[in-house]
Amino acid sequence: MMKRYKIRWLSQAITRLVMVVLLLAITICFALMQGGFVSWFIFFMFFPFALYSIMLFFVPLKQFSVERTMLTGHLEHGDPLRMRMTLTRKSRFPLLYTVIQESMPSEIFDEEAADQTRHFFMMGMKKQLSWNYEIPNMPRGHHQLEGIELTITDFFGWVKKTALIPAKRSVVVYPKVEKLTYTPLRLTKSSGAGTARNNAVRDTTMVSGIREYQPGDRMTWIHWKTFAKTQNLQTKEFEDQQSQEICLVLDGSPSEIFEEKVELCASILSAVVSQHLTMSFLSAGEKQFYFDLIQTEEQLQQVMYQLAGIQPQPIEKVEHKFGQNRALINAAMIYFVTNSLTSEWLNILKKVSGKSQGAICFIVRTPAQSISEQEQKLETIAKENGILVFPITRKQFASAFTEVLK
Repeated sequence: MMKRYKIRWLSQAITRLVMVVLLLAITICFALMQGGFVSWFIFFMFFPFALYSIMLFFVPLKQFSVERTMLTGHLEHGDPLRMRMTLTRKSRFPLLYTVIQESMPSEIFDEEAADQTRHFFMMGMKKQLSWNYEIPNMPRGHHQLEGIELTITDFFGWVKKTALIPAKRSVVVYPKVEKLTYTPLRLTKSSGAGTARNNAVRDTTMVSGIREYQPGDRMTWIHWKTFAKTQNLQTKEFEDQQSQEICLVLDGSPSEIFEEKVELCASILSAVVSQHLTMSFLSAGEKQFYFDLIQTEEQLQQVMYQLAGIQPQPIEKVEHKFGQNRALINAAMIYFVTNSLTSEWLNILKKVSGKSQGAICFIVRTPAQSISEQEQKLETIAKENGILVFPITRKQFASAFTEVLK
């Protein structure tokens, strides 16, 4: 693509140069044949502009370089990106009209944002230029800025030169984090939701056997002696005792409010770490990732980096992928974040909640969203099976856990 771009630009530049040379030849021929003050006046008036255009054609654009400086540090969804750019060149050849903008394509540069990055300068003989630009409402994601598109032209636009100057920079925009008060929860048949306190811990000293490794198993549970002999990962099995681990699960299926689901998970994890508690996290998508016992700021940043780049994907065979997931089976409590409870996920939650203290399903909705009969039926079945279903909107994130306790 870049090669085609250079070929197209070179052909257009040569065409423009030929046009300027042809116009210069016409004016001098007209002056020689016609003679007189008027004809020579036209030639001498045209000659400086034509000479500058011809000289501009041979100005090498490789002499230009660009440096980036981000004026904003940690970016969250909706925050503005502020960037300072510095253009440097080696020569002092006078440049009249210079247009600079971020190169395309990029998902963050829509038509409005592209206008914010476009700047016009009369550079003259300066060797360095600096300017700032701002892109409002940055979307969450891992964004790659490739470079700038530099365009220089003469007085009348006869000769125009364009070059892509590389200036790569990765910009990570994290999900929006809402400050919320987190309280570990547990479910009881008599009183519903309550605070979780002294949970029994899985006894990791009493090994009852080994089995095949499954996604979600901890590295400390791997039986390394068996791996050394067979080159197959085997996991230790322990005495059946209740785990104290709470697992937060994000439904990665596509929806119009997928961003809100990611924000709720990010807010819960941030609140957990700020209170020096632990929680595991499972992104249940077509491409899943799992973080075990998140407790430190460093671990939280690793999860946030993954959440910054996560994209919704249709999930095929949900029960096959997550029905036997060890992260869900071993958890004492499941916090499931979704936008719509499906029969597949209901079957999984019924299965895992029977072996743990239960499951709480946070269903993220918009205030005006209507609920279908099928969704109402599934939510009723979930409640009958001891699964707490809690509909929640974006404005309720801050009080999510206090509302559950009520």
